[in-house]
Amino acid sequence: MADQTMTVVQGVKAGVLNVEGHASALAGNAAGADDFIMPNDGRTVLVVVAGASVTTIDVTAIDDKYGRTETLQLNPTASKTNIFGPFLPELFNNSAGNMILSATGGGDAGDIYLAVRVSNPS
Repeated sequence: MADQTMTVVQGVKAGVLNVEGHASALAGNAAGADDFIMPNDGRTVLVVVAGASVTTIDVTAIDDKYGRTETLQLNPTASKTNIFGPFLPELFNNSAGNMILSATGGGDAGDIYLAVRVSNPS
C-alpha cells in the first residue's frame, strides 16, 4: 500500500458528522505498512471509530525548535468512537505542517479514521 493523506473535514454548526459514512473517512488499514499523513493546524482532531479489536496509532516524533521530541501513542478503545487532539503543531508537525501516523501491524480494516478541524462553526 502507500501513504494515505487525510482530507481534513470542517466541523459543522449542527455538530453532527456521520464518520462511518463520510467520503473522507479512511479504513484503519488503508495505509497498510505505510503512514497516514494528517494536516494539522492545531485545531484538528483525529476521530477513530474502533472495531472489535484495538490497534494503536503511533505519532512520529518531530524535533521542536529546541531539539526536543514528544512521544505520543494513541490507544483507541475497542468498539467505541474515540477523539484524539487537538495536537500542538510545534510538537507533532513536520516541516510540511503534517502529522505522520502509523497504525500498529498495518492497521485494522474494522477501524475508521477521520480528521476533523474544530473551529468557529459556520
